[in-house]
Amino acid sequence: MFSKQVVRDTTELFGRKTALQRLGVGYKLPVAFFFGCLFGLSSAGFELWWLAWIGLAPLLVLLRGVNSKLEAASVGLAFGVGYHGVSLSWYLGLGTLSWLGFHEILGTQISMFIWILESFHQALLIAGFATLVYCLPLRAGFLPNIERPFFPYLLSTPLIWVFLQWMIAPSEIFVGLPINQLAYSQYKQLPLIQLASIGGSGSIDFIIVLVNATIANLFLEVSHSARRLGARTDNFSTRFGGLFDFTVTIIALIGICSWGNTRIAAINERIDAATAMALDSHSPPVSVAVVQGNVTIEEERLNISKPTDIAKRYSTLCANLGSSMLCLPEGAINAAQMQPGCLLSILKNIVFKQKKEVIVGTIETLQNGLANGAELITPARQSRDLYLKQRLVPLGEFAPQFFNDERIPNRVRSRIPASRESYLSAHSAQLAKSQYGKVGMSVYIELIYPKLIADEVRNGASLLVNVSNLAWFHNASINRQLLAAAVLRSVENERYLVLTANTGISAVIDPTGMINSMSLPGRRGVLLNTIQFLYSKTPFSKMWWL
Repeated sequence: MFSKQVVRDTTELFGRKTALQRLGVGYKLPVAFFFGCLFGLSSAGFELWWLAWIGLAPLLVLLRGVNSKLEAASVGLAFGVGYHGVSLSWYLGLGTLSWLGFHEILGTQISMFIWILESFHQALLIAGFATLVYCLPLRAGFLPNIERPFFPYLLSTPLIWVFLQWMIAPSEIFVGLPINQLAYSQYKQLPLIQLASIGGSGSIDFIIVLVNATIANLFLEVSHSARRLGARTDNFSTRFGGLFDFTVTIIALIGICSWGNTRIAAINERIDAATAMALDSHSPPVSVAVVQGNVTIEEERLNISKPTDIAKRYSTLCANLGSSMLCLPEGAINAAQMQPGCLLSILKNIVFKQKKEVIVGTIETLQNGLANGAELITPARQSRDLYLKQRLVPLGEFAPQFFNDERIPNRVRSRIPASRESYLSAHSAQLAKSQYGKVGMSVYIELIYPKLIADEVRNGASLLVNVSNLAWFHNASINRQLLAAAVLRSVENERYLVLTANTGISAVIDPTGMINSMSLPGRRGVLLNTIQFLYSKTPFSKMWWL
């Protein structure tokens, strides 16, 4: 055991480089990009979820074979561009942007530019991750040490990842849309994602990166292709210790999934519609109809369909539904639909004649500009119950500072939605008061910010509703990624979540993350299901500091 350690230290002392260290950066970058692309296939929409558990290990191995900080950052950037290039390929769904007045060729080029730019933007965090992992004095195993190298590899690596992806990526300073987080790739693995109710979705990322780190360490011990990690604090041999770490991690993962199954069974017993009223009289089953109008962006922006035609479409879909609550998507009510005889008057007629509640996305014209929001219309009162969006979409609803650069042609800037329509944002959540309980509403991309949703639950929201309009991206994979985010928000807060999207995917999700019903994208129709207003709070939803 000790002789191998001495030999390794001696070779490093005399400067013998490993195979990866001798490999030029010109070879490492394409390899990193390739493995990043494979890692991107783990994202929701591609459904190769198992790749998340092994896909980061190649980057961790490569980082043990780089020779400088710059090389580490470059390898991380190449890996990140590959990952986000695949995962965020839905930006190409913007297509020709003809609805913004661009020529077909120019519009396609702009869509590709946005895709490439955002891939590089998000990849900066992976470049930062790679640099920190390279620079920190790390030793193998879970235990730290008072002597250099100080930090345990298997704890430090996941913590760095979680900090960058769940603290920096969602921040307003970074101006990102972190819709392709690692945790979302596991949205169908219900026993595993129950952990999010305690530590949030970041805890799922932690476990995934931990498994990748143990695999990378084992590979380094077996292959000797790159620098191995420093001596272990527990005095195990590095090879046996690597196998021990992997075994402990797998046992912990099995334990988490076993606990997750127990939690699912307990929640399912509480929300069983047949016995719900007996267990909690404040949580009666409520029938809900999710209306998917499938109004394309071309219909909306190029006036292919008249407002009255769109209103009739929704009126037909909402007719003769035996449900207590209707949910319509983002922007269904705009200035045109507020005119007499259009959708707003149709919905109010349904509310006050049929005694139903309606939650609908609305574009409000305020004194200082437009506001994107959602409204609850209830027969219990005449006053409006309005929610205004808190986090706006870059370029779609607000223009970042760099967009004012004079080097950007005026003919391009003038056609970007944010340059023509200035949206206002709210500073805090406004809960809507239904007859059955308080509703926490969100609009479109707000669903990817766990803090916003948890704040609503902490303030008393018993049901979560998200209204979205993904028509901009046509039938791209963003609809599946938004659905994955909705599943994790539901588990984090132990709430039913109703996702109503104009062109799909719409869904009703129960507190365990089970998708009870789901629409087809690009289709017109109605989802009918049952939800409940729930009141218990998870450890995650109580953590106000998150």
